[in-house]
Amino acid sequence: MRNTKWVFKSENFERRNENIDKEIEQILHNRGIESRDEIEFFINGTLENLMNPSDLSDVDKAVERILRAKKNNETIWIYGDYDVDGITSTSLCYLALKELDINVKYYIPLRDEGYGLNKEALNYIKEEGGDLIITVDCGISSNSEVEHCNNLKMEMIITDHHEINNGLPPAYAIINPKRDDNKNSYRYFAGVGTAFMLLFALYQKLKRKNDIYKYLDIVAIGTIADIVPLKGENRLIVKRGLELLKSSKWQGLNMLMKRLFENPMEKSFDTYDVGFIIAPIFNAAGRLEDAKMAVELLVSGCHVTCDKLIYELINKNNERKEIQEIILKKAVEKIEKEKLDEDSVIVVAEKNFHHGVIGIVASKILDRYYKPTIVMEIKPDEGIATASCRSTEAFNMIEALNSIQDVFIKYGGHAGAAGFSIAIEKLEEFSKRINEYAIKKLSSEDTKKPVKIDCELSMIKISFDLMDKLSLLEPYGFGNASPLFAIKNCKYTNFRAIGKEKNHLMMDLIKNGIEIKNCVWFNSDDMFESILDYEEIDVAFKLKMESYKDRYQYKIFIEDIKPAKKVLNNIKDFESLYDIKFPIKSIFYTRRDLENEKLNISFIDNEVSINVGRNSVGFLDSQTKLILKRLNDYYGYKFNVRVDRIIRKDENYNVHIWIERDEEFKTLSLDSGKIFKEIKEFLIGDLEYNSLQKKILKTIFKDKKNVVVSCSSGRGMDTVIETIKIYYKLFEKKVCVVKEGDIKKEGYDFYVYMGNKALETDKYNLIITRNKICYSGYEYIEDDYTIPSNIEIVDSSELEYYENIFSIKLPLGEKKKIISEINKGKRVTASNDIKIIL
Repeated sequence: MRNTKWVFKSENFERRNENIDKEIEQILHNRGIESRDEIEFFINGTLENLMNPSDLSDVDKAVERILRAKKNNETIWIYGDYDVDGITSTSLCYLALKELDINVKYYIPLRDEGYGLNKEALNYIKEEGGDLIITVDCGISSNSEVEHCNNLKMEMIITDHHEINNGLPPAYAIINPKRDDNKNSYRYFAGVGTAFMLLFALYQKLKRKNDIYKYLDIVAIGTIADIVPLKGENRLIVKRGLELLKSSKWQGLNMLMKRLFENPMEKSFDTYDVGFIIAPIFNAAGRLEDAKMAVELLVSGCHVTCDKLIYELINKNNERKEIQEIILKKAVEKIEKEKLDEDSVIVVAEKNFHHGVIGIVASKILDRYYKPTIVMEIKPDEGIATASCRSTEAFNMIEALNSIQDVFIKYGGHAGAAGFSIAIEKLEEFSKRINEYAIKKLSSEDTKKPVKIDCELSMIKISFDLMDKLSLLEPYGFGNASPLFAIKNCKYTNFRAIGKEKNHLMMDLIKNGIEIKNCVWFNSDDMFESILDYEEIDVAFKLKMESYKDRYQYKIFIEDIKPAKKVLNNIKDFESLYDIKFPIKSIFYTRRDLENEKLNISFIDNEVSINVGRNSVGFLDSQTKLILKRLNDYYGYKFNVRVDRIIRKDENYNVHIWIERDEEFKTLSLDSGKIFKEIKEFLIGDLEYNSLQKKILKTIFKDKKNVVVSCSSGRGMDTVIETIKIYYKLFEKKVCVVKEGDIKKEGYDFYVYMGNKALETDKYNLIITRNKICYSGYEYIEDDYTIPSNIEIVDSSELEYYENIFSIKLPLGEKKKIISEINKGKRVTASNDIKIIL
C-alpha cells in the first residue's frame, strides 16, 4: 500500500440547493461556491460579467499615459519575463498596442540576467529611444531599478501580480491585483491577466471593447501556465480563450496548433493541452536559450518565419525533455544510493544540473517521495550553487529558508516553491540545518501524500448525464481541479499489467451488478502484488468521456487504491439512485433520421428501448439503462423522453435526449375508493399511508371537515398534499399551498397553510403546524406516534455498517420487508426518516 492518506474534502457536507445533483453541489461546495448567485456565475458566467478594469488602482491613469504616448508619437517598450506568463504578457501587449498604431518594442531578459528589471537593460532601452516602459509579470519589487528608470527620464507603468512585500516602487502607475486600495477584491490574475485588464480598459476607452477579446487565447495560455486559481475572472478568460485556440487569429499560434494537434478545428481544448503540450514549448525557449523566440512566434505574421520558429521551439522542447530526464535519473540514483529520501528534506546537488530544468526535476522528485525537495546546480567556476525548491503542504519552504537566511547569497519564493544561491562551501551546513528545522516541524503524518477526494460516488451514477453535468464545471485547473471521486467496496477482475514496460495497471471494476471495463492506473506497477491480496478495494479516480467511432464512452483513471472496509448493505447506492435529479441527459445512436419524430421509452427484457410508436429506433447505453431500469424496478418510476438535438456523424446519428420522470397520474376509474387506492400506489407504491396520513385524509374526504394538524416535520405531509392535489385535479379543481410568509392567492378550490403563525382560520381547508392550536370549525388532529422499542435510530451516514436497516430511500420491496419485521418485533436500525411510516 502506498504512503497516502485519503482526505474527503467535505465529510459533513449539508445540502443547500435541492435543484442540482448532490455530487455537483458537493464539488462546488469544495471550491467555496455555495450560494445560488455564485453557482450561476461559475456555470453560466460570460465575458460580460468581467469586472470593471478601472476597479484596479492606477488603471485609468495608465490608460491616459498610453494615449498620451500615442498622441506624442513616443515609443513604448514592453519589459517582460522569460517564463510563459511573461512571454504571453509581452506578446499580448505588443500586439494590442500595435493594433492601435502605437510605436511599441519589447525586451525579455535572458535567464542568465535573472528575473525582473535590471539596470543594464534599462540603459539599453533608453539608448534605443525608449520613452515609456510597461512591465509585465515583473517590477513590483524593483524599487531601485524604477528609481534608475526615473533618473534616465523614462516613465514606467508596472503591471505585476506578485506579492507586494516592500511597499510600492516610485513608478508612474502600478497595476497589481494584490493592492489593498483596489476597488475590487479579486486578487488572482496572472501577469498576463493583469496586463489584459489594462488593455481592456484602454480598448474600452477607445470604444473598441469587443476587439480586445480576440487576444484571450494568448491570455489563457499564460494564465494556465502560471498556475493561478481558475475561479472568477480567470475562469471567464480561460473558458473563452480555450475556445479561440481552435482557430487562433495569430499566425504563429494557429500554425503551432495545427502542428501539435490532428484537427484543432474539431477539438475541445482543455487545460491539460495548454499546461502539458503547448506551454512547455514556449517555456523551453526561456529555459534553454532566449524567450524572445517564443514572443516572435506569437507576434509574427510571416508564414515562413513562424514555420521556422515552430521547428526550433519543438526541437528545444525535445532537448529540454532529454536534459530533464537525464538529470532526473541522475538525481534519483543519487537519492537512492545515498538514502537521501530518509532525510526530512531531500537535498540533491551536482555539477551540470542545468539551471533551466532543476525546478521541473524538483517537482518530479517531490511527487515521487512526497518530501520537501531541493535540487541544486553546482557551479565550480563561480564558487556557488543555484537551487530550486519545491515543498509539501505541511512544510512552508520560504519560512524554512528565512530561518537559515545567513547561509545564502540571495533567496526568495513562497510556501510551495522557492530558489536561492549559496556558496559551495556552505552546502553541507545548509543540508544539516534545513533538516534540523524540518524535524521540528514535520510529523510522520505529514509525509503521507494526501489524496483529496471531492465525494464518494455510486458506480451507477457514472453515466452520460453525470459527464454532461461535470462538463459545466470545466475548464479544470488550479483552484478548480478535475474532480476526484471514490468508489468503495468494489470487486475487480481482468487485472493485468500493461504498457511496453508493464509499468501501468488495468482492471475491470464491479459493484452490485455494474461493471466498468479497462480502468487504468498509470505508473503503478509497484502496487501489483498488494492489490492481489485485496478481496475488495476502495478506488480513488478521475472520470473522462472519450469518443470512438462517433460513440461516447466513459473512462476511469485511477489515482489510488486501498483495501476496503467491510460494509453490511448497499444503502449508499440506493441513496444515490433515489436522489437522482430529473431531467437526465443521455444519448443514443441510430441510422434513422428522427427529425420531428415523437419518442417514447419501453423496457424490453434487459434493454431500454427508444421507440417511435411501437418501433424501436435505438437503445440506451448500459449505465443510463441501469439507472432507468432500477428506478422502475425499485420505485415504480415511469419516464418520458424528448429530443435535445440531433448530430449527423459519419457512422450514425447522435441523438441527444432529455429523459424526464413521468409524474402525471392517469386513471380510468370512476369509483372514489379505487381512485384513492390508485393515487396511493402512484405516490408510495404498495406501502400503506401512515396513521397520521390516514386520519387527515379520512377527515377531509369522508367526514368533509376542515383540519388543523399539529405535527413535527418528516411525517409525510407532502404525500398528503400530493394526494389532495391529484384528486382535485381529476375534477379540474385547483389546490393552493401557502407557506408562512407567502401571499394567499384567490381563485382556488382548496387551501393548505403550512406554518406556525396564527391565522384567520376560515380561509383554509387544511392547516399544518407545529403548534397545538384548536380553531373553531376545525377538526384538531394531534400527532401521537412513538418509535417502537425494537427500532434504534442512528445517523443516516452510519446505516451501511448495520444489517437490518430502514431508510426511506430503500427500494419499495425492501421497505415493505423491513416494515413487516418491525411489526414482528425484530430489531431494526433506522435513520430518522422512519417516522414517515409510523
